[in-house]
Amino acid sequence: MQQISRPSSRNRPAFPDAFVETHPRCLEMSEAMRDLFAVSGGVKPEDLIRAGFTSSEIVEFRDNAARLAVLTSTKQLTIRPDLLEDMIEKARHAAPNRLPLPADAEPTRGLVQAWGEYCAARGALLLDPWPGQRERCMAVLSSYLESLPIFPAIRNSVLQAVEAAMPQVTQ
Repeated sequence: MQQISRPSSRNRPAFPDAFVETHPRCLEMSEAMRDLFAVSGGVKPEDLIRAGFTSSEIVEFRDNAARLAVLTSTKQLTIRPDLLEDMIEKARHAAPNRLPLPADAEPTRGLVQAWGEYCAARGALLLDPWPGQRERCMAVLSSYLESLPIFPAIRNSVLQAVEAAMPQVTQ
């Protein structure tokens, strides 16, 4: 026997990752807001203007971009502590909302701030590759890894793997 379905008056909640109707500049602003928040702990209109957005784009997309930034930055990607391979992969990609956390490490404000500084240094290296940026990037990553409860051998393994994956720079 066939069941006849009636349309429901209840609307389904939109899946947060379904950004099909979102303007591309809104998505860019959302990503910029996530990065700015990770580095400085807040987002001001002046920061968005420095990031290349016009004041009309800020007025039009600010609320939606902030909502998308919160939805994408609070998404939990793993439930287990990060292993060595996970830490290397996260350090290579340097996403502000995916900080490597081994067992017995809690995402404190200091760790999130240090990881945001590394992500900013990594982004600066990709935009303007020169030896000083590369050294700064490795120093900031080393500082972040020193604040984690991991053995020095693991710290050195992560640093060596990330340094090998970084773009080579010449003077």
